[in-house]
Amino acid sequence: MSQTSNIKLKALSGVIWKMAERMGSQLVSIVVGVILARILSPEDYSVVAIVSIFFVFCNVFITGGLNTSLIQKKDTDELDYSTVLFVSLPISILLYLVMFFAAPAIANLYNKEILVPVIRVMSLTLIITAYQGVVSAKISNDLAFKKTFLSSFVSIIISAVIGILMAYKGFGAWALVAQQMSASIIGSATLTIVSKIRFRLAFSVERLKGLFNYGWKMFVASVISVIYDEIKPLIVGLKFSAVDLAYYNKGKGYPQLLNSSICDTVTSVLFPVISKFQENKNDVLNITRRFMSISSYIVFPMLIGFYVLSDSFITVVLTEKWLPISPYIKIFCVSFIFNIVQTANLQAIRAIGRSDVILKLEIIKKTLYFIVIALFIYFSDSPYMLAVSGIVCTLIATIVNTYPNRKLIGYRYRYQFIDLLPNLVIAIMMGTVVYFVNFIRIGLTGKLILQIFVGVIVYIALSIVTKNKNFKYILGIIKVRKNDV
Repeated sequence: MSQTSNIKLKALSGVIWKMAERMGSQLVSIVVGVILARILSPEDYSVVAIVSIFFVFCNVFITGGLNTSLIQKKDTDELDYSTVLFVSLPISILLYLVMFFAAPAIANLYNKEILVPVIRVMSLTLIITAYQGVVSAKISNDLAFKKTFLSSFVSIIISAVIGILMAYKGFGAWALVAQQMSASIIGSATLTIVSKIRFRLAFSVERLKGLFNYGWKMFVASVISVIYDEIKPLIVGLKFSAVDLAYYNKGKGYPQLLNSSICDTVTSVLFPVISKFQENKNDVLNITRRFMSISSYIVFPMLIGFYVLSDSFITVVLTEKWLPISPYIKIFCVSFIFNIVQTANLQAIRAIGRSDVILKLEIIKKTLYFIVIALFIYFSDSPYMLAVSGIVCTLIATIVNTYPNRKLIGYRYRYQFIDLLPNLVIAIMMGTVVYFVNFIRIGLTGKLILQIFVGVIVYIALSIVTKNKNFKYILGIIKVRKNDV
């Protein structure tokens, strides 16, 4: 078997295992999240929501650029991994100390004394993140996504049990803290075992310079992106209330889980795969188009379907105390629907080594974003309107992110339109049918189950009638896997 065929075979296997990991972990996360939401209060969630905002900023300094460089580089070895680890660990320790001493000030800002011990305990995960990021880069380079599936499965199950037990015992917000920390610790331990990664007690300035040359642009782009992503929840928590922040995060969380199960797969698999073919423009174009088409075929019906049945889901599954998140769910379902377009285009640009283009795009997009957000803040007194601003920003990002690939890999607007439109049309048709199920007079639980069942059947039926190429492709992959077994 040729090297090219072997890489493509690994890519196919990687997609399957990464999709299994994301789908499995997201399914468990949804189930665990539902159980915890029924036990805990929005006030408990607000504590972790506040801490998460600051941790996102810290994590980008730890993993923002050099880890990406490890994946993009074609001949990465033990010295590269060791060099990045020697840089990442001191940065993470420094950030831990910053968060430790800043905890009282943050607690005073939000008038929540419990934030002091929570921040000081959860900040330990920053050090774990530094190590885990390098190990994950090694696995991505090897396209060994079966290993991340096993690691993720073990850590999610064990941390879920810990979180639920502590919630039942009345630990409140500490149940969420324990769940997240145990997932991080167990995930890192299992990744180390399955990856068999070896580090050397060595550091190379020359290797660091080479990695930094690509990575610094990705780091700056990541910082800009994180500022945008977290500025809205930060404003919600400060301008309105911590409980509003909990509603905002919870309403965003479920659509984000559905979206990230696909987008994370694209990010984790597409980037290292294209990096192997970065010198062949046609290969990069074909791989990107295939990922774009298949991913949108899966994510479009998930988000449109959830938009339609969100009210039934909240009432039946989360209970009525969480009904204020309904508008957020609908808004973010619309906002996330074209994220797959942004993700696939950006990964193609990253993989061919054009971090300079990524940085330029981030500066353009975020400048426009902040103008939009400032206008929404000025003219609105509702946290819901801050969420609506995300839809406008998504449309801007979709246009901006797709533009460079017209020249870089030949992925023109009309090609993207061709790849996306058939999937969007049948997803909207499915959502329309599911919407009319609302008018059937049955119990809410029965209606929710019926809506899901009808949605799946109608989408499959429409895929068959329209002879959707992605449906056929997925069936082909399943048949191949069955024959291998």
